[in-house]
Amino acid sequence: MNPLIVFILAFLLFVTKGLYTKPLVKAFQRKFGEIAGYWLFTSLFTVFLAIFVTLLCPGIYFVRWDFPLKDFLPFFSLALLSSIPAIPEFRDFFHPKSEEERKELELVKSLTFAQAAVIQVISAALPEELTYRYVFLGLLSLWNPLAGLVGISIFFGISHKFSHPTRRWSTLLFNILIGFVLGWAYLYTGSLLLVMGIHWLGNMLPWAYVKYESARKVILGTAALFAVLLPVIFRNELIKAADYLSGVYSTGGLLWGTFVGFSMLGIVYAELSMLKRRGSKA
Repeated sequence: MNPLIVFILAFLLFVTKGLYTKPLVKAFQRKFGEIAGYWLFTSLFTVFLAIFVTLLCPGIYFVRWDFPLKDFLPFFSLALLSSIPAIPEFRDFFHPKSEEERKELELVKSLTFAQAAVIQVISAALPEELTYRYVFLGLLSLWNPLAGLVGISIFFGISHKFSHPTRRWSTLLFNILIGFVLGWAYLYTGSLLLVMGIHWLGNMLPWAYVKYESARKVILGTAALFAVLLPVIFRNELIKAADYLSGVYSTGGLLWGTFVGFSMLGIVYAELSMLKRRGSKA
């Protein structure tokens, strides 16, 4: 089937899932708890979505199941560098302004390593990489790799505003940048495990910084060292990755990607506005 048609279908299934999966979500929450149940169902849903899309458009399955360490390290360093715009909001996290923010901080501190690791898998690394990189970017890349990369990066970044309305715009810039790095890494390597690993480790570092107060200087110093040294050490790998990017670049792809990204955001915004109006009438 045409990848663009499958993309539209997959996107509509994704953005409307709240309308037809509520009973299943509630069943999972009763069995596994409110938070774990929700994210377990979300992960399971994205697995089935990925399988469904692959059956409709087998060309999307260009996945490698190895873990190219020489590519992981330089892309991880780029992910660390892209987090710089999020530093002000991360600092705010330590100074909660409301009871809800205080509880969130205490919850993060209370998690064990195993709990945090599992939560980051089922809430971010698995569902987001399957949805945004494998399904959405994979389908669009069969049409235009750059358009897919730009469009999904924009959507991945700014759509976080819907779930985190108080988030700073500088943090949304970070979300766009990290979305671009993850998408670039996926298109270049074809490794889902690699981008899942970057996403998981990138989320675990802030948790570790919050959790282990006595080791904060070590964690921060190590992250800074990785961000600065790895691009130098793996310069040749980054040059090859940049060559790939220049090879798929086109002005048309850039413009189409921008159009696709903001169109996706517009559809989600329209859906949320409609649901809000329905809720106010009820």
